[in-house]
Amino acid sequence: MSKLPKPSFSKALFSGVLLDELIFPYPEMDKEEKENFELMRESFKKFANDKVDPVKIDKEAEIPQEIIDELKELGFFGMIIPEEYEGFGFSTTAYVKMLEAITEHDPSIALTLGAHQSIGLKSLLMFGTEDQKKKYLPKLATGEMIAAYCLTEPGAGSDAAGIKTRAVRDDKKGVYVLNGSKLWITNGGIADFFTVFAKEPITDTKGDEHDKISAFIVTRDMPGVSSGKEEDKLGIKGSSTTEVFFDNVEVPFENLIGERGKGFKVAMEILNSGRLGLAGGTLGGIRKVLKDAMDHITQREQFRKKLAEFEVIKEKIAQIAIDMFAAESMIYLTTVLIDRGDVDYSLESAICKIKASEIGWSAINECLQMVGGMGYMNEYPFQRALRDVRINPIFEGTNEILRMFVALAGLQERGEYLKKIGSALKDPIKGFGLLTDYATEWVVNRVSTERIREVHPALANAKAEFENWAKNLHFSAERVLIHYGKNIIYREMVSERLANAAIDLYGMIATISRVDTLIKKKGEEKCRREIKLCNAFAEQAWRRIRRNLLMVDKNIDKEMKEIAEFITEEKQYPFETE
Repeated sequence: MSKLPKPSFSKALFSGVLLDELIFPYPEMDKEEKENFELMRESFKKFANDKVDPVKIDKEAEIPQEIIDELKELGFFGMIIPEEYEGFGFSTTAYVKMLEAITEHDPSIALTLGAHQSIGLKSLLMFGTEDQKKKYLPKLATGEMIAAYCLTEPGAGSDAAGIKTRAVRDDKKGVYVLNGSKLWITNGGIADFFTVFAKEPITDTKGDEHDKISAFIVTRDMPGVSSGKEEDKLGIKGSSTTEVFFDNVEVPFENLIGERGKGFKVAMEILNSGRLGLAGGTLGGIRKVLKDAMDHITQREQFRKKLAEFEVIKEKIAQIAIDMFAAESMIYLTTVLIDRGDVDYSLESAICKIKASEIGWSAINECLQMVGGMGYMNEYPFQRALRDVRINPIFEGTNEILRMFVALAGLQERGEYLKKIGSALKDPIKGFGLLTDYATEWVVNRVSTERIREVHPALANAKAEFENWAKNLHFSAERVLIHYGKNIIYREMVSERLANAAIDLYGMIATISRVDTLIKKKGEEKCRREIKLCNAFAEQAWRRIRRNLLMVDKNIDKEMKEIAEFITEEKQYPFETE
């Protein structure tokens, strides 16, 4: 008997279903864990203020070894590892909040710790055997071993299925012989523990051989493992990024992670879970840079006015706050969905990563703009922050790929249902029940709107707009599936618009839930500022959604592709004035 699929709020949106029980009430951290988290955050702040020099780390392109050693002693390499394996046992929420706090001080340190825990050792936590956990997790918790995640290759970036690294099974020796290389591996030069993905030939039940991806634990002490030189990067310079090479590395059978041939699932599950760390860290970067900018613009005068008093500056400040409030609401709603264990959070995780990484770039860019020329000078932190944040739309799945994932995964379930309707139309007698259900749904959807639970009256307009545009996303998704069918995978600009609508809808519902829950706890009067932020985001979001959904049908996609094709043919911009 097959398992029922786990519920997904965002996937259900595409089918016109609002699973508001996954969203309301907005979650709070456990009181005891919150106290432990705050103690650890204060511990890091004191340590960072006393000993961490972000300018030196950026200039020397290295985190000093004494800093790494002290991070180990303070337990920061074991935040998400359960207590029985010598870690702190933090929930995803507490862990992501810690990465946010760490990024405020230095993104390279946050990345080193995040790559170790969010993705490097996550394979053990999610798919490891008890023997594997007992052997490695205590060493990973103390930092005796540092972890890295090895998926990307010179010829396989976003297309993970294209990896060339191979593992050949040697039954006599009881090992896999691993050959290949991995590219741009965070912690590559300092890691002792590698989660490595490689193709191995597997024979199916019919006797045919196919290459399938499997996941392996590889350690630095295995002969044939080596790292390349440190990459010279635009930003996050203190983190280690290298190639990693595997030359006839003998990996014991017991180092297989999960099942043979199931490595692609392992890789994707790790990334789905790990993206929240990157998203949370981005919030910390924005928080720090906005504070630096505010210190300047509340003091600096031009035309006998403080910079912060000009409307164009106020607009920038407000937009950063609105975007950050929405991203924060989305992220810390999703971290709880991850810890529940009974929810499919894959779309929400991708949505949070897209949203946070893009507002990180725009917010820090606007902060640099607000402070003017000094923002461009190396002696101030703005240019460094801009360089550091630029990688986030690329890391852990480019935002372009993730948008395709959001749209296509959202459309998939509805598409399967519509496929059944198509089959029923070929045999209407046999498919009468299904056709009747669809006809009923069609009528109901067009005369009524699926609704979420009642919220405080101060949020009534935001709620109404969410419900209306959720319904419109469903209609657009259905039209797209009927019009394009399976060819939708080639209509990337259309898919991108559906994904953008889903991103904004998730932001709307997350902020509504957060503020509604807060009002119930504190009362309307004490939540005036949060209400303004929620309603402002909702107003902006539904207008973006309207534009995106209108452009599903009315667009200049054909012209855009034709222009791109002749520029591509010329391999340059071929025009100049005569």
